[in-house]
Amino acid sequence: MRASARNVKVRRGFLMIWHATLWSLWKARNGAIFANGSYVPKEIVEEIKVMSWKWSLARLKVSPCMFYEWTWDPGDCLRR
Repeated sequence: MRASARNVKVRRGFLMIWHATLWSLWKARNGAIFANGSYVPKEIVEEIKVMSWKWSLARLKVSPCMFYEWTWDPGDCLRR
């Protein structure tokens, strides 16, 4: 893969992680406001990791890495 194509892939991957972050924060906020609940930051971080990994699986069709690799260094997974 050419370097420019790889950079685009990595940039899109980090954008997807950003979207998973915003989505998780939005859901936690709505849960706290409308369901009179509370949220635990550690649970939100775990949800972001799982959601972004699942979204990457759906987008890439074949995962270049396992979940533990994704949580360790998603950038490395995106560069593969």
